[in-house]
Amino acid sequence: MKTNSYLIAVTSEDLLKLKVKNINFLFPMTGYSVGFYHTFTFEEISVPHSYIFINRILDKETISNLKRDLANLPETIAGICFTDLGILHIVKELNLSVQLIYMQNHNTTNRLSIEYYLEYVDSVLLSTDITEEEMRLILDNVKKPLVVPYFMRADAMYSRRTLLTNYADHFGYPKKTMETLQEEITDQSFFAVENEYGTVLYADKFIDYREFSHENILYYYINPLGLTNSEIEAILNGEEILNTDTGFLHKETYYRLKEEEECL
Repeated sequence: MKTNSYLIAVTSEDLLKLKVKNINFLFPMTGYSVGFYHTFTFEEISVPHSYIFINRILDKETISNLKRDLANLPETIAGICFTDLGILHIVKELNLSVQLIYMQNHNTTNRLSIEYYLEYVDSVLLSTDITEEEMRLILDNVKKPLVVPYFMRADAMYSRRTLLTNYADHFGYPKKTMETLQEEITDQSFFAVENEYGTVLYADKFIDYREFSHENILYYYINPLGLTNSEIEAILNGEEILNTDTGFLHKETYYRLKEEEECL
């Protein structure tokens, strides 16, 4: 299945004005998502064939609220992208007919685990922790088309704590919900985004996987957090963008334990 379709996270209402073909919008949901400074309610989603993003760790109260909201899912919503596997039970209980995409970045690094997830979902987002060779090996051997990273800040971690607020309160600094942090030991920068449900740390540089293609891709995923519409259009037009690298596409990560060859 060859496709040039993009799944793009909606980081601002202005992004909906993009004049680009083959875009499917992914809306971070108010009350159910972290790592975004702009979120949307179900009532605000009017774009046909939209996806919703639920990437919080869900507690009992949140699950109850989510069941209520999903029971009245607008017809404009074609699918759910999620990280908490409990979503599968809710969708089954409500008998929803929607596309399901598992988007837990650090859990999708080998073929066997992805094949297991694909027994229950329609697609999976490939991890940014693996190389081009590993991505191709997985895409060559799975039975369903996958979502692949295209251009975005890769998420490094998610904490349920409000880390920026806690730090500001402790040291008496002004509170911020977004900030670039400098880690002094490794001299790496991270872009932190906080809301009431926790804090997500992204790599400060954007990973640029635009050179990668394969026949078994459902969507190319873009998280344009921190980008303007003109920059997004430039990315889709193949123009050069500053503050980027290719992540682990051409070099193995030292964050991940080695896999047995047959587990890739």
